[in-house]
Amino acid sequence: MQVWGIATKEPVETLEAFRDSLGLEMPILVDATGSTQADYNQEMPFPTGAYPQQWIIGVDGSIQYFNNRFEADAVIEVIERELEKTP
Repeated sequence: MQVWGIATKEPVETLEAFRDSLGLEMPILVDATGSTQADYNQEMPFPTGAYPQQWIIGVDGSIQYFNNRFEADAVIEVIERELEKTP
């Protein structure tokens, strides 16, 4: 299983510093133009923006979870379910 971060319109140095400050080792993909964000942009629950967004792509390549509120228990549940599917 691979976890990637995708960030929109942020300097790579800022993203790497944030990742490192959390003690993570995942690769970060940069959506420099914002085209990926536009493809998957969620409806904003409030006018200031829909961040953060969490997306979990299952082992079969389909979207298993998305949300723009941080709900750790839900994220953990989906990740654990997907891990059970891996050989």
